[in-house]
Parts: sequence; C-alpha cells; structure tokens
Amino acid sequence: MTPSGPKHRHTSSIKASRPRSSTKGPLDAPDENVLPTSAAGDTVSSPRSRVESPIEWSHISAASSARNSTFSDVDTISTAVNKNFSFLLRPDIFHPLSQLEISPAFREKLSSPSANEPSATSLATLDKLLNNGHFLHAAHFSAAVLTSSALSPTDHESIFSLLYIRLACLELTGNTLLAAQEAKALEDLSSSFYFIDAELDAAAIGQDEASQARPRHIVPWPLRVLAVRLQSIGFGDARRGIQGLYELGLEPRRELSRNGITAEEKVVWKSRLEDLGIRVVNALVEMGDLDGARRSLASLTAPSRGSERDITRMALLYLKVGDVDAARKLLESRPEDDGNLLHPLLSMAEGKYDEAVMAWKTLRESNIGKPDEPLISQNLAVCLLYTGKLNESRDLLESLIESNHSFQSLTFNLATVYELSSDKSRALKLRLTERIAKHPPSADKNWERPNVDFKI
Repeated sequence: MTPSGPKHRHTSSIKASRPRSSTKGPLDAPDENVLPTSAAGDTVSSPRSRVESPIEWSHISAASSARNSTFSDVDTISTAVNKNFSFLLRPDIFHPLSQLEISPAFREKLSSPSANEPSATSLATLDKLLNNGHFLHAAHFSAAVLTSSALSPTDHESIFSLLYIRLACLELTGNTLLAAQEAKALEDLSSSFYFIDAELDAAAIGQDEASQARPRHIVPWPLRVLAVRLQSIGFGDARRGIQGLYELGLEPRRELSRNGITAEEKVVWKSRLEDLGIRVVNALVEMGDLDGARRSLASLTAPSRGSERDITRMALLYLKVGDVDAARKLLESRPEDDGNLLHPLLSMAEGKYDEAVMAWKTLRESNIGKPDEPLISQNLAVCLLYTGKLNESRDLLESLIESNHSFQSLTFNLATVYELSSDKSRALKLRLTERIAKHPPSADKNWERPNVDFKI
C-alpha cells in the first residue's frame, strides 16, 4: 500500500540514546572531556555509495550545487531507503506563482520542462536559473520537476533536494506564506517514517560498527531546519517552531556523545547545535518575546575566537533585543576583530551618527575592492542622510548602482532618498528598475525584484 505520509512519532530510540544533562541546556554541547576524540587525519566518508537516481545528480553541475546545499557527508545513509514519497509529489501541494508584484522590468515568462524532457536537461536548466539568480523561476521549475513523471517516488535524495530548492527560493522571493503552506506536506518530521532502521544501517556499514547502531534521519538537515520555521508559520503556532528547534537539538547532542566520532563530524554537529541556539533567540524575537530572547541569548556560549560570522550573528541579536551594552561587551572581548562592521552599527544604535560616519569612512578605505565595500558604502550613505547630507548620500548610493550593485536594502534606501529629494520620485524609481534590469545576472541576488524593493 502506498503510504499517505508519516503517521507515527519516532520517540523511543531517540530518548533512549539522549545523553543525560542536568546542568546544561538542550542546545549546549556536551562537555569536551566526555567527547570521544579522533585522529586529526580522520575523514568523513561514506562506506557505500548512494542509490542511483533516475535524475542523475552526479552528472549535472546544477544538481550538484543543489544537492550540496542540502546534503552533508555526515548525513550519508549507508543503506537503501525503500520508502515511497509520492505524497510529496502531488501537484495540489504546489501553488501557482504570480509575477504581479514583480517590477515590469524583471518579468519573464515562467518556464516548465517539456514533456518527455530528459532529466539531465531539466536539471541543467534549473542550474542555470539558480546561477543567474532567477529564484522565482527556480521555485516554479523545481515544482514542475517534482510533479513530473521523470522523478521516481522512491528517489529521496532528489525529492528532498528539489523540495529544499522550492521552499528556499519561495522565501528568497518574498513568498514565505506560500512556502509555509507547502511545507505542511512534510507533516511530522519526527515520525518514524522519516527514520531508517538503526540495525539495517549498522549492517550496511559493517559488523565492527554495530555498536554504533542509531536511528538515522533521511531528510537533510537544512531542509529540516527550514521546515521547522515554515511549519510554525503555516500552522500559526510560533511556539511550535521553538519546540521543533529544541527537538532538532537532540540529534547533535547524541552525535557529539557517540564513540568514534571524527574531528570533521564533531565540527559539523557542534556548528549545527550553536546555529540552533541562535535560531531559538531569533524565533523569540519574531514572537515579540524580548525578555525570553534576552535570557536565551545570555545562556548561549560565546563564539570561539575567529568565528567572526557567529560573533556577528550574536551581536546583531543583542541589538535586536535592545541590549547595546551586551553587544559592545561582546565585541570588546574580541580585540582582534577591530575591523568588524558592527562597531559603527553600535554608534548608530546609540544615535551617534557623526561618529558612525567617521567609522564607516575608515572601514571603507580599508575595504576598497573587497566584498564588504558595497555594504559599508551603503551604511555610510544612511549615516550621511541622518546627518543632513542628502546630496552626498544620494551620490554615494547612485555610485553603487553604477557599479552593478543592487541588493534590496540599497534599492530601498535609494528610493527613500528619491522621495526626500525630488517631487518626481516615482519616475526616478521606475528608471531605477530599468537600470538594474540591465545589470549582469548573479547567483548572489534575487533577479525577480518586487515593487516593494523600490517603494513603488
């Protein structure tokens, strides 16, 4: 009988293997002295290649990039997954996409794979769409592939990769509510349906690994994390999302306490656990529970030295909850990060715009030609606006457009400057859309720009 979807919760095997922790939170890593160590030369490898798919991911760069975004070596399943996922391939799951909110300069006809089109051709097209930043088109195209006859209902890797592309692209194009409704199709991701039998997986690895038998989740980690957020939105229950993040945290803790874990695996699972902690705080902020967010943020372990990305995320969360002093202390505890972009942001948060202007100018001079230069220049322009230098702010933002930069906050801020500096702002904003439409495509930014990005 074809399964209609996951129905039963998987509980016993997970709870039995969860390490006891009376003094640490569920999103804290186990103590280092109880973690098994491994040789520095250990590598994460798959003892058995994955089951061949009707869609040949390994031959298409598009599929490879999409697959790499959802699959990690630590998530490799060693045995065949004989499950039917036809309940995720129903056409009624996926909503039609509209371009009414897209600026006319960026509208193009949405394409679908033709009948009997080879899967390699379809995936090459999807790869091109992603590489050119056509995320709305990629969302439409991935749904078309998911509902086509070319995809086997037992090909879990391809299905989950395409589903991740669909949901992520919907979020990137401002269609979060549609993504939230479609994510419901996954149902309960903690169901036993989504786990592979521990004994079978151990047998596939080898007899010497039998002692490490443990339940394995077949859904890629990034898709599970994304689904937790989207399902909480879809069901209108924000606390469901927080609960889901804590449930996800059980797996990294279990893996970190496993005997024989390699150095590379340890890094991956610790990173995932730290990421979940940040996501919990962010979810509380979105709920408006700033007190809870502050308490959760205070309980998180400070990022290790050199983790500039994690430090930035934590400092930004401190600013979001209004704790400027805590953000400043975090940055001051990292004197080696004097070039961090957050230092002038702290000045802006305190209303010290003249001081922030000087800081942004200093940073800009040291980042000429570097990836952060456009962002620094835009923030400098915002500070110039707040200090009354409207024309200088406009010239700086215009220069970024001329240099083929067009991220969302840049276009929104320039549209605001147009409104403040001209009584023909609408014409200027429409002209701005036409100028940006001539920019070369990029995989780093969404091409289908909505009207709201230009305040039209």
